[in-house]
Amino acid sequence: MRRHRLLPLCALLGVLFVGLLPKLDAQEEQDSADLVLLIDGSQNVGPANFPYVRDLVLRVIEGLDLGRDTVRVALALYNSDPDIKFYLNSYDSKSSVLEAVKGLAYPGGDESNLGAALEEVAESLLSQTAGGRAEEGVPQMLVVISAGPSTDDTGAGDRALKRAGVITFSVVIGNTATADLEAIATDKSFVMSAPDFRSAANMRDQLFAYINGVAQRTFLVQNEFTEVLAVGKRDIIFLIDSTMGGTMINSVREFIKRFVETMPIGPDDVQVGVAQFTNVPRSEMDLNSYGSQEAIVGALPAIKPKPGQLVNIGAALDFVRLNMLRPDKGSRIQQGVPQLLLLITSKTSNDDVEAPAAALHRMGVLTLAAGSKAANEEQLKQIAFADSVVFMLRDLRVMIRNPKPIVTALSTLAGVLVTEVPTEPVVEITTVQTQKVLRDIVFLVDGSNYIGNTNLPFVRDFMINVINQLDVRPDRVQIALMQYAENTKVEFYLNSYNNRQDVVNRIAQLRLMGGSVLNTGAAMKNALNTMFRSSSGSRRRQGIQQVLVLITGGPSNDEVRSVADSLALGGVLTFTVSSGQADGRLLKTVAFVPDLGYHEISFSNVPALAEVIMPKLITVVGDTDVTSLPDETVETGVNGGERDVAILIDGSDNVRADFAAIKDFIIRVIEPLDIGIDKVRVSVVQHSERPTPNFYLNTYQTKDEVLRAVNQLTPVGGRSLNTGSAIRFMKDTIFSDRNGGRAAQMVPQFNIILTGGRSRDNVKEPAGALKTGGVIPFGVGVKNADPKQIEAISHNPSFAFNVREFSELSNIPSRINNYLTLPTEQLVVTLQQEQSNAVKRDIVFLLDGSDNTRDGFPEIKLFVKSVVESLSGNEGQDRVSVVQFADTPEVSFYLNSHKTKNDIRNAIENLRHEGGRQLNIGQALQFVRHNVFTSSMGSRRLEEVPQILILLSSKPSDDNVRSPSFALKEHGIISVAVGLADANLSELERIAFKPDFTYKVNDFSKLPSVLSQVVATLSIHKDTEETRTGTSDLVGKKSTFEYMPET
Repeated sequence: MRRHRLLPLCALLGVLFVGLLPKLDAQEEQDSADLVLLIDGSQNVGPANFPYVRDLVLRVIEGLDLGRDTVRVALALYNSDPDIKFYLNSYDSKSSVLEAVKGLAYPGGDESNLGAALEEVAESLLSQTAGGRAEEGVPQMLVVISAGPSTDDTGAGDRALKRAGVITFSVVIGNTATADLEAIATDKSFVMSAPDFRSAANMRDQLFAYINGVAQRTFLVQNEFTEVLAVGKRDIIFLIDSTMGGTMINSVREFIKRFVETMPIGPDDVQVGVAQFTNVPRSEMDLNSYGSQEAIVGALPAIKPKPGQLVNIGAALDFVRLNMLRPDKGSRIQQGVPQLLLLITSKTSNDDVEAPAAALHRMGVLTLAAGSKAANEEQLKQIAFADSVVFMLRDLRVMIRNPKPIVTALSTLAGVLVTEVPTEPVVEITTVQTQKVLRDIVFLVDGSNYIGNTNLPFVRDFMINVINQLDVRPDRVQIALMQYAENTKVEFYLNSYNNRQDVVNRIAQLRLMGGSVLNTGAAMKNALNTMFRSSSGSRRRQGIQQVLVLITGGPSNDEVRSVADSLALGGVLTFTVSSGQADGRLLKTVAFVPDLGYHEISFSNVPALAEVIMPKLITVVGDTDVTSLPDETVETGVNGGERDVAILIDGSDNVRADFAAIKDFIIRVIEPLDIGIDKVRVSVVQHSERPTPNFYLNTYQTKDEVLRAVNQLTPVGGRSLNTGSAIRFMKDTIFSDRNGGRAAQMVPQFNIILTGGRSRDNVKEPAGALKTGGVIPFGVGVKNADPKQIEAISHNPSFAFNVREFSELSNIPSRINNYLTLPTEQLVVTLQQEQSNAVKRDIVFLLDGSDNTRDGFPEIKLFVKSVVESLSGNEGQDRVSVVQFADTPEVSFYLNSHKTKNDIRNAIENLRHEGGRQLNIGQALQFVRHNVFTSSMGSRRLEEVPQILILLSSKPSDDNVRSPSFALKEHGIISVAVGLADANLSELERIAFKPDFTYKVNDFSKLPSVLSQVVATLSIHKDTEETRTGTSDLVGKKSTFEYMPET
C-alpha cells in the first residue's frame, strides 16, 4: 500500500490536512506547476454534453497564471486511444491555450480506455522533452474528467503516475465512473462529482482551488512509502557532503527519514549510520547508536549544513573505513552481513578518491554514489562498486520525489564473503578472511517479455549480489552469462573476464533480447554444448565443479526434464531461480535436486535470494568425475571436424614495427587447432596495395610446419591498403579447390582479416561476395583501421573486433576460437543465433496518395522498391509496411504481412494509387503510431528493434502536424521526411526525427538523387555498449540507438 500525505502550509477550503514536509526553496518554486487535463471523449460523454466539459476546462484555465515559468498546461482526449491535443511546452500564453481548448471537437467512440490514456500521460505528456519540470522540483498534476467506467485496466498507468509522484484529481459526472476515478485519485478527497453535465461547471471553484493550491504551494501532496519492506540484514552508512546548503541537506535528511521508516530497524536487522564531511569528516551516528526507527528519526536533526568551499571525499571514505566499519561501532562485516555506503555530494572532491574507494571495495563494502550540481560523475564511478549504482541527479530533491532507484539498491544489494577487517588507527596488521571456492558458474537468464524491463533490475541485482560474494578470478570462480527466449544469446564466456569488477560492470549493462516464446530446454542444451567447453573457459576436465543457474519468469515452450538429466550426467549442477509465471514445481525437478530450486511470487524478492542460495552454491557438489563427461574429443583441437582457416593480414610499411604482435596473434589462433590435411587447413596471406600469399591451405600438413612458416614471416611492405581487392583474392584464389579449399565437401571456411589502417578501395561488395560464397569472415581492426569497414567485412557486428594498439590483440584469438572449435552442428546453430541478434529494423513507408501524386506514383513506387532492395533479405531481420494517405490513411500491408523481400517487392508493385483532395499528414502520423507501430501488427518496439518511418509528401499538410510529430519522437520512432514538389520544407523538418533527416526534390523524377542519402539514414543500430553518435536524447527514454552511415 502507498499512503498519501496532504501537507498544509495554511488552511484550504476549511479542510485540515495533517503532516509536515520541509519547505524547499518555496520562494523559488512559487506559482509553478505542470497540469495535464485528460478528458473522456467517448460515448460516455456524448456530443450533446461535450460542450459542458469544454466549458468547465475553459473556466478553470481562465483563473490560472499560465506561462513558461509559472503554470504549464497539456491536454489529451481519450476513447479507444489517447489523442494528445497539445503538450506542456506547446503554448506559452494563456490566450493560446484557451484558443486551443475552444477548438476541441467531440471525437466519439464506443470504448473508453482510461488505462491506456494514463500510461500515455506517464510516458509522454510529463517528460522533460514534452515540457515537464519534475526534475526542477515543479509539482505535476493530472485532472481526469469522465462520465463512465473505463473499458480497460487502469492499474499499470495508475502505478506509473504514482511512482512518478504525480498528483491526480478526478472529476466524476454521474455515478458510473466513481469507482475507477476513486482508485486513480491521489486521495479520496481529490474526487469531485457532479450529478449531471449541466452541474459540471459548479465544480470549477473546488477544482481551481486544488490546482492553484498546489501551484502556489498553499499545500503540498507527497506520496509516501508506508509498508516495511522485507529486507535482509545489512549495515548502511550515509556519507553526506555538509557543504550543500540548507535546502539540499533538508532533502537528504527527509530522504533518510522516509527510508528508515520503511526498514526493519534493529540490531538483528537493518542498522543505519551517518557521517558528514567538508574538508574533514565527522560521525553523526554509528551503526549501533540507535536501535529503532523512532530513535534514528529523532536523531536526524543533527544533520545540519556546514560552510565550506572544498570537500575531501577521499578522506571521508577512509574515515568511514577506519572509524565506522568496526565491530565496536556496530559493524557486522565479520559476520558476513552486507555493508553498504551511500555517498551524497554536490561537489568534486579536492583529494584522491580512487585509493580510498579501492580499499573499501577490497573489504567487500558495496559503495553507492548520488551526485548533483558540481559533482564529478567520473569520480563517482570510481567510488561506486558498479556504474549502475551511480545516481546523477539534477537536484537532490529528486531523491524525495523519485526514491525508488536508490531505495531499491540499498534494500536489495548484498555481498561479500571475502572480507578484510578494517584496522584500528594504531594497529598496522590487516586480517583477511577468505573462503576458497572453485566453481565455473554460468547464469542462463530469461531474456523474454516474461521478465521485461520492469523486472530486469531485480534479476541483475540478484546476479550481482551472488557475484559480490565470490572471489572471481581464473584460478577461483569464473562467471559466464547467456540469455534466451526463442533463441539464445551468449553475453560472455567463462574466460571473457578475470575479475569481479569487470563481470559486475558487464551485467549492469545487460539488456534483454525480448520475445514472447521461451525455449528453456533448447537454451539449457545450448548452454551445455557451448558454455561448458574448454574453449569457452570451462575447467571441468580439471575436476572443477560446473554450475548452471537458470533464472526465468515464464513457462517453457519445450521439454526441459530430459535436458536437465543431460546436464546432470554431464557433471553440471543446476540451480533454478524463478518468479512471475514460471512453473516453480516443474523447475524444482529441473534443478539438480529439488532443494536447489527457488521460486518467489514477486520479482522484487529475488535479489534477497542471493543470501539464501549462496551456502549451497559454493558447497554442494555434483558428479565431477571427468570420465563421465560428454566427449569433447580430447581438447587438442577441433571437435574431430574439418575447417579451412585463411588469415589475411596487413603487411604494409605502417605495421612493420608491430609485425611481431601480428605473428603472435596468428600463432594464438593456430595453437588450439588440430591441424592436418584431413582436419584443419591453414593459409596466411599478406596484403598492402595487392595481396601476397605466404602459403596456401594445402601447402602444409602439420601444425609444426605451419608454426615454423608463421615464425619466419616478414612484412611484404607497401604504402597503402586495398583490402577489398585482397578479400576478392581470398574468395577466388585462396579458398579455391586447386589451392586446398574444400567448400565442395561442405567443410566450414573461415577468413580472419586483420588490418592496421583504412582501405583505399571498397570493402563492402567483396566482403558480401565472400559471405555469399559461404565463407565466415572475422574482421580485426587495429590503430587506424576504420571500425565501419571492419564491421562491413565481418559476418555480423559481433564478429568484428577493434583495438587501439597491437599489444591488445592477445585477447581476441580465444574469442575467435570459440567459433572455430565448435562442432559443425553447433556452429550452424550459433551462426543462426548471431544472425538473429544482428541489426533489425521495422520500417513503415507513409506515402502521399492524394490527387497531387497520381501522375508521379510510379516513381514513388520505384523509389520505395529501391530502398527495400538495400534492406536485409534475411527473414526476421528488416520488416516493411506501406501506408497511403490523403483525406484518411489506408494500410496497404502491415509489418507482419510479408516475410521475404520478394513478397514485399511484389506487394509494392501491386500498389494502386488511392487518391483524395486533402492531405492530412498529422492524422496519418497519429494513425501509424496507434495502428501500425503496434505489436499485433508486427512491430518489435518492445524488443527494442529500431522503429523507422519514411514519409513521402508532395504538398503542405491540411491539418496540424506538431503534436503527432512530437508523439512519434517521444515513442522513439525515427522519422525520415522526403518532400516532393510543393512540400513545405520547414514542416518536413518538424516531422523528421532531426532536421538532417529531411530531403527535398523538385519533381518525382529526381527521387533517385536522394536514394543513397535515405538508405544511409536507415543505418540505425541498437548499441549494446554505448551510444557513439546518438541521434537524439529524445530516444534515451526508450532505446539507445547509434546512427552509422554505410561505408
